[in-house]
Amino acid sequence: MAISFGTLVFLSIGGVLTLTVGANIRNTLDLLGAQSTLLVDAMEDLLRAEMEQAESAVNGISKLYAQGEFLIDDDDAMSAALSGALLAAQPATAMLICTPDMICRGVARDTDGKVELLPPEVEKSPQVLAALEQRRQTNRLLWGSFVANEHGLYANVSAPLSRGAAPQGWVIAAVELQKLSEITRDLSMRFGTHAFILDGEDRVIADERLSQPDARKNGMAPLMPLATFGDPVLATYSTRKVEDQFDARRTRDVELSEINIDGGDDDWWGDNAYVAITRKIPGYGERPWTIGAYFKGSQVGSEIERVMGSAMLGLAAMAAAVIVAILLGRRLSRPIQAIAGQATRVADFDLDGVAPLPRSRIKELDDQASAFNAMLIGLRAFSTYIPRSLVAKLVRTGEIGIAEPRETVVTVMFTDIADFTALSEQLDAAAVSKLLNRHFAILCRAVDAHGGTVDKFLGDGMMAFFGAPDRLKGHAAAAVRAAAQIREYLAADNKAAVLEGLPALKVRIGIHTGPVIVGNIGASDRVNYTIIGDTVNVSQRLQGLGKTLAPEAQTMIAISAETASRLDERFEVIPSGRHRLRGRGEAIELFLVGEVADVSAEAAAERQMSVA
Repeated sequence: MAISFGTLVFLSIGGVLTLTVGANIRNTLDLLGAQSTLLVDAMEDLLRAEMEQAESAVNGISKLYAQGEFLIDDDDAMSAALSGALLAAQPATAMLICTPDMICRGVARDTDGKVELLPPEVEKSPQVLAALEQRRQTNRLLWGSFVANEHGLYANVSAPLSRGAAPQGWVIAAVELQKLSEITRDLSMRFGTHAFILDGEDRVIADERLSQPDARKNGMAPLMPLATFGDPVLATYSTRKVEDQFDARRTRDVELSEINIDGGDDDWWGDNAYVAITRKIPGYGERPWTIGAYFKGSQVGSEIERVMGSAMLGLAAMAAAVIVAILLGRRLSRPIQAIAGQATRVADFDLDGVAPLPRSRIKELDDQASAFNAMLIGLRAFSTYIPRSLVAKLVRTGEIGIAEPRETVVTVMFTDIADFTALSEQLDAAAVSKLLNRHFAILCRAVDAHGGTVDKFLGDGMMAFFGAPDRLKGHAAAAVRAAAQIREYLAADNKAAVLEGLPALKVRIGIHTGPVIVGNIGASDRVNYTIIGDTVNVSQRLQGLGKTLAPEAQTMIAISAETASRLDERFEVIPSGRHRLRGRGEAIELFLVGEVADVSAEAAAERQMSVA
């Protein structure tokens, strides 16, 4: 076995190599995604910084008007306010104030950068009129449709001028799209790419080519369709192939795609392959803008190709390791798996389902099987005299000293069969034993299903408690639910017993919640995990009151006020007055349990509420 496992460890280096190559591929792609995100973030930051200047300008004018700093028909005050805002907003080309009668006035920046006054005049441009009509529909900051005139093409942002409910006009800042191309030109130079801004995915808003002085003379202008713009990469943008290995959450909504200008299916490192990185940003027009850039795929293709070569070598090494591991593992895995499976059942204390292990030709495995089989024989003999569910719980908690005596609050349950003495006199010993075993199986099934611990059997009765060793939240509710399920099981079992000619049983159940001492109690050679305290006595006395509280009930469930106070509206509790218990000076208030909602459906939930 030592030689075999040594060989497997040696061959596992191939797996480590594969993981290393895979990590290199992921790191390369992550680096590309990070650089792409950095570029698009820088582009978005510059664009928003430009556009926010225009937004700040119209917001400032709107606030000045609301504060009464100027009147629309006061040309001097109005032009002074607009001129100051225009000088502060460098991207803006003009600042206008338009009134509901479609008369516009304002200031504009000339070719030398000086601000000149625009006299009032009735607006006639259909595009401007349409934009103003769109402006009427909302009473907030709005980026409207693109507007063109003899000087160029403009994006516009507007805000209402109000001193009351209805606006008296609107202030509009116009941003020439030609200026946005300067952003793409600067970014292209900084990152060695070709940056662009699109209206949706089919028209060019800004491109470094549009920033050239003779762009207009060459027939190039903003909002040209991609197909006629003259850029072969952008012309085939609609046919791009989005790369899905880049997680949108990690790249913050940056899309990486491959563009082949010849329509082929080349890899990234092909001569006609380009990589495009884009992001959609809403808010500056009727459609979201697409900002991004593209560059030659060969800039990253060579690195990916080298990593892929290493990956192929790693995969070959892993394949060889897997083949050898399978050949060696066939001899070792079967007995080891059998040992592990049976040991798991032993850990769960499912001793009835454990099968003896077969002998093995490998000395170490044969010794282990022999020792396991001997242990199994001893455990089966030992488990006959201890509660298996209790041992399983103590093992499952995993806490050091969990069985040491400690004080805690639990809920105690006592059960007893009414008139069992008279009933047993009518049956022989074998029938009595069979009847009790059948009855106790019903009780244990209900207690275990709700996370309780069966402590001991007392003649024809049973003592159980809830809340230890598992720290069961809502142990009072779990105990009452278990009692209600015993009631259901007993009703069904009595019907079956009558058909079999056996007597039907009446059961009394007492439940009380209070402090106890729980843990290992006894002599050094004989120890029981049990509970002691006055709470135990009270629970037993409650069970005994069933003779007077509900003598005819098939299953009587009596609970104390302490237990009842821990229940919710799903439990029907019936007040039964105050009663004096034998051995106690003060009377206590008692309740009978009626209907309980979702008895069986809650069992799994109760087990999940325990905290190891």
